[in-house]
Amino acid sequence: MNRLFNTPFETGLRAMLILAATKSRGMTIDRITAYDFMTLYGSDFEVSNHNLHGINHFSFSELTTKRAICSDGIKSFVLDGLISVKRGKNGFSYSLTPSGQKYVNKLESDYKTQYIATVTDVHKKHARQSDTALMHIINDTAIKSLRR
Repeated sequence: MNRLFNTPFETGLRAMLILAATKSRGMTIDRITAYDFMTLYGSDFEVSNHNLHGINHFSFSELTTKRAICSDGIKSFVLDGLISVKRGKNGFSYSLTPSGQKYVNKLESDYKTQYIATVTDVHKKHARQSDTALMHIINDTAIKSLRR
C-alpha cells in the first residue's frame, strides 16, 4: 500500500520550509520535528485558528514516528545537496543550502503559504525554548487534549 501523507519526501519538504521560514543556520532534528508538529496542529498550540491537517483525535500518536520519518526525508535532501548538516557539541544541525533555498522559492501553493505563516508564528513563540522544553509543551498539550 502506498502512503500518501507523512512520507519522508513530504516531511523533508516541510523541514526545508521550516529552515527557510526561520532562516535557521542550524536546527536539530528534534526542533524541526517539534516545529513541524506544532505547525500542522497549530490551533492545538494556539499559533493558528486551524490545523493544517484538520482535526485529528489521534494527532498526538503521530509524534512517535514523525521524528524517524522526518530524519529519513532530511537525509534524502542532504544527499541531493538541498540541506547541509553540521556536527556540533549538541549533535547534528541542519540548514538550507543555496540550492535548497532556490528550490523552496520555486514552490508555489496555498499550503506552502499557510505552512510558512504558521511555522513563523511557532518560531516567534518558541525560539528561545530548548528542544527539551518544546517536547514538554507537546506532551502537556497532548495530556490536555486527552482530558477534553
